[in-house]
Amino acid sequence: MRIIRERKKGEIGSIEVAELLDTSPDNVNYMARKGILPGYKEKKFWRFNRRAILRWIKIHKPIEA
Repeated sequence: MRIIRERKKGEIGSIEVAELLDTSPDNVNYMARKGILPGYKEKKFWRFNRRAILRWIKIHKPIEA
């Protein structure tokens, strides 16, 4: 059984960030713990502001040729 939690507007979880970064949710959580990604922990789950993540991707993602 999956528990659905109320989210704030514009807030996404590790799975959605992992899809945007094309990586695993575990890697996203690691990056958040180390302060590499902008996010915050709510109880046992990491939460991210979608706009902040998109901005981070724009700045840090290498350009593919």
